[in-house]
Amino acid sequence: MRSRLLIVLVALVLAGVAATLALRYVSSARTEVASGSKPVEILVAQEDIPRGLSSDELLSKEMVVLQEVPQRFVAAGAISSPRAIEGQVLNTPLSRGEQLTTARFATPSAAGLAYSIPKEYVAIAIPVDDVKGISGLVKPGDHIAVYATFAPGPNGEENLTKLLLADAKVLAVGETLSADSTDEQPAEKGSAGIGGASRQEDAAPHTMTLSVSPKDAAKLVFAEETGKVWVTLLPATAEESPAAPAQTIRTVFK
Repeated sequence: MRSRLLIVLVALVLAGVAATLALRYVSSARTEVASGSKPVEILVAQEDIPRGLSSDELLSKEMVVLQEVPQRFVAAGAISSPRAIEGQVLNTPLSRGEQLTTARFATPSAAGLAYSIPKEYVAIAIPVDDVKGISGLVKPGDHIAVYATFAPGPNGEENLTKLLLADAKVLAVGETLSADSTDEQPAEKGSAGIGGASRQEDAAPHTMTLSVSPKDAAKLVFAEETGKVWVTLLPATAEESPAAPAQTIRTVFK
């Protein structure tokens, strides 16, 4: 009798343990399913997007927007904040509805200059020095205005200084494609190279690469070949340089 009672008690205990484990498993599974269904905001492409576009362009044109996606469907490395790709460019194409991931983006210096040029624009370099290049303080990503000065022509044309480009984006300064680059090291004070030129002067960038339309590129080439070019740095909040009338020797002092 006692053995039978003991067997029944053991069976009841085992059944209770099994029931408890089953309840825990079901509860855990429900929690996992609920967690996987929780919506997460990530950036999603709204159209087919070619490579080479900047993150600023993608966001400003609403080619990518934040959308809620169930957590279990979120891709590895999916981007939930535009800040994560700030200043970067898309280095592989995106299809409509595709999630944006960090692997799809690279810095301009890593991706190459061609990825920083907007559609229907070209990159063109102009020579600069410490004065015309604003003491080397212009950084990639800045916007500048370009002025051109022409000497009197053979047919009696007046010398003239005129605003050539009201707004041009700087893609590179020298070989530097990123404003955060620290490739250039300051020269030691008093150090000099051949001919007495300081190392700092030798290391200073002598070109500025701009993003312009083909028409404006032709204007720049003409101005460089026949006149002199100066640049002015635009404020970070400015859309373009204010309109300015052309100046000649007769008007400059008025």
